[in-house]
Amino acid sequence: MKILFDTNVLVSAFIGSGMCYEVIDHAVDEHRIYYTDFVITEFRRVLKNKFRYRESLINEFVEFITDFFVEGDTSVIIKNICRDKNDNQLLADTLQNKVEILITGDKDLLDLESYEGIRIISPEEYWKL
Repeated sequence: MKILFDTNVLVSAFIGSGMCYEVIDHAVDEHRIYYTDFVITEFRRVLKNKFRYRESLINEFVEFITDFFVEGDTSVIIKNICRDKNDNQLLADTLQNKVEILITGDKDLLDLESYEGIRIISPEEYWKL
């Protein structure tokens, strides 16, 4: 399966152990996990500005992602679906890369449940796949 993780799941996985980490750890072995430049940029921004992580540590996290995930394309065609423009970009990236599942903790995205054939699930729901 082709999966894309929202930034909030990636951040949760890298700043602590727990379910998000376990989901990513399992998914890397079982599925094709995608990232885009948009996701990496947002991931870096959140870790630096919100959590005050050192650039060297952020680079290590990004290196893991780029080593174990598949690089996808960031879409230039973005529809206004959600209130948050970053959510719109994420949805556009899932379409651009023909991703089957978007895993997120974002309530606005989870409320959609699906978008143009893409299932939108929480990390908890991953275990039911």
